[in-house]
Amino acid sequence: MVYYGVVSKGCQRCRQRKIKCDQRKPVCLRCEKAKIQCPGFRDLADIMFRDESKRIIRRSRMLHEGAQVKQPSAAVVQEVVPALSTVSAVSASPPPISIPYALSQPINEIAAHFFFAHYSCDEPPLSKEYHTWLMQMYFEDRSMNNIRPAIEAAGMAGISNIFYAPYIAWKAKEQYVRALVATNEALGDPVESIADTTLMTVILLGLFEFINIEDWDHYRSWAAHIEGATALLQLRGPEQFNYELGGQLYMQLRSQILFACTQQGVAAPLALLQISNTYRGSFMEKHRKKNKPSPMGDIYFRLLNLRSGIRSRNISDPKVIRKAAVELDNDLQAWRATLPSSWIYATVDAGNTSPGTYFEKKRHIYSSPWTAQVWNSWRTQRILVNQIMHQNEIHYDAPNNANHPSALSIIRQMSTEICISAPNFIGSPRK
Repeated sequence: MVYYGVVSKGCQRCRQRKIKCDQRKPVCLRCEKAKIQCPGFRDLADIMFRDESKRIIRRSRMLHEGAQVKQPSAAVVQEVVPALSTVSAVSASPPPISIPYALSQPINEIAAHFFFAHYSCDEPPLSKEYHTWLMQMYFEDRSMNNIRPAIEAAGMAGISNIFYAPYIAWKAKEQYVRALVATNEALGDPVESIADTTLMTVILLGLFEFINIEDWDHYRSWAAHIEGATALLQLRGPEQFNYELGGQLYMQLRSQILFACTQQGVAAPLALLQISNTYRGSFMEKHRKKNKPSPMGDIYFRLLNLRSGIRSRNISDPKVIRKAAVELDNDLQAWRATLPSSWIYATVDAGNTSPGTYFEKKRHIYSSPWTAQVWNSWRTQRILVNQIMHQNEIHYDAPNNANHPSALSIIRQMSTEICISAPNFIGSPRK
């Protein structure tokens, strides 16, 4: 998508008359006073941006293939510490690069277009309003715009992953440091620290760190960032759930935090559990439930606590473990039963395709990539629950002969379905 400048947000009648519109929806005040039917408002996302993803990818490929990149020395680039309270980075001139073809746009703009094409959407669980807001914040001209470098950092990291472009990866880290410095400045301001833009930047920084995870040391840095993010959610308080955007930002960050806890094998932070309880009783959650299935978040919390308790030996009674695991698996199956028809996927024969393209020569048809991700989250939780069952029955003096083979069967089934779903993410910039 390419940005084509700031456009009027007014209704069609006010724009034609070239007068200021109060932008009140569904009808503006001027039309109401004139007793004229308001013609409505344009979708700013469609006006401000045009989809040029193929051209951007082609330009990025040219950049990668035509570039003669020299790796920066260790003294030039120092790894940043992705905690919200500290920043440590060495700035220096980027390594030289030779590009035989002139690019029509700077790499920063290409990265932003790439981000909006691959990492943002206007479909559930997000919305067009959220998508438009994020684009407007990117182009907003203000001194403390920490969203802009964070978006560009994530976009560059995605491009680098697809095309293996070390120079762009280096530039991504440079933008990441800028975003981190700006975020730390925002956290020192009582107003900016709880602003939506600050929380959005934290989400973007977490996305960047997740994209760039290469080994366990990188993962520890990402986990440190998540700890700071939990504290920020707590600082924002229950007021963040009084409006749509606040709830959507919370849901995104909660997913990052729960995933980090899963990888570490630890329980979810108590602060996050308290925040989730507040969200559960909010107007936002009640409104969301009207159109969407119940979230898996509550089940996820219980699963993390069970895994953590077993790992720390605070939970060791095989009967207790068996009961908890069976209940979790039953609840996960019950969650599936609540899904509307639009969420149900189809399994079809892949047909005559090249070997290795589709697992077991089958493929899944989902309504959107996000729906596929939700399904894989559900499958992953079932795998983890049944792994607990399997291990528990092995060490149980009175094993349940039915639970053991059933757990293994479910693990194989869920693993197979994840493999079959994989082609839905081909071309994704995520690692």
